[in-house]
Amino acid sequence: MARLTTWTNHAANLLWALAPGSGTELGGGAVKLVAHRGAHGPGGEVENTLPAIQRCVALGVWGVELDIRLTADGEAVIHHDADAGRLWGRPDIVIEETTFASLRRELPEIPHLEEVLALAAGKVHLMLEIKESWRERPAVPARVSRALANLEPGEDYHLLSLVPDHLEGFADIPRAAFVDVAWMNATEIIRANLALGHGAVAGSFLLFGRRRLQQLRDAGRQVGTGFLENPRALRREVWRGADWLFTDRVVTLQSYLNGLEPCREAR
Repeated sequence: MARLTTWTNHAANLLWALAPGSGTELGGGAVKLVAHRGAHGPGGEVENTLPAIQRCVALGVWGVELDIRLTADGEAVIHHDADAGRLWGRPDIVIEETTFASLRRELPEIPHLEEVLALAAGKVHLMLEIKESWRERPAVPARVSRALANLEPGEDYHLLSLVPDHLEGFADIPRAAFVDVAWMNATEIIRANLALGHGAVAGSFLLFGRRRLQQLRDAGRQVGTGFLENPRALRREVWRGADWLFTDRVVTLQSYLNGLEPCREAR
């Protein structure tokens, strides 16, 4: 399934590069590029690690998307999967069943949320995906909110989730800073977003045709689209009016943006 999704996204990017708007003029500073799990990939850093985030800071990337889970003793760490098998070859290490001290001893590469904030807060916009339900793990909202207390929601960070209800436990954070993420279920996610009053929706650019984009704009919602792979596809999404552009190829695309002269605003 993952390979099929990757292939479909790649094919769509090639088509998008030939579509209307792909020649849009823009200035690098006018584009809000978001590095999905940091600057990672072949020959790069490991996703969701401090080096992957630091590289984004060095490149001048606008935003970084990262995943938050809690350890057994309630510490917020940055890791996408429930266990450490895919990235680190340690399927025996399940994040929610492991104390932070044990996790740090076994896999020091997995960062604590507060380490990420010390490195990147105020330097890049943080798109923080909540991977666990507050209904099952009641400590999630308080722990994450406490770490973010000195930052401005919407200005410095947004909270994301594939499950809109995961964000409902964050009573102290404005709904405008919540982003509902669609995964082949855009109609359902948009319906939930509008009902709950969350501020934005994100998902594959294939999920957001003209009618859906207009629906969201009319409702005052922001929209993030991904995953962009080449400059012309990126230009098309700017032309279509996407607020944030998510990518797994941030080094390539940000280097391209850095090479642009700071000309007119994106049209």
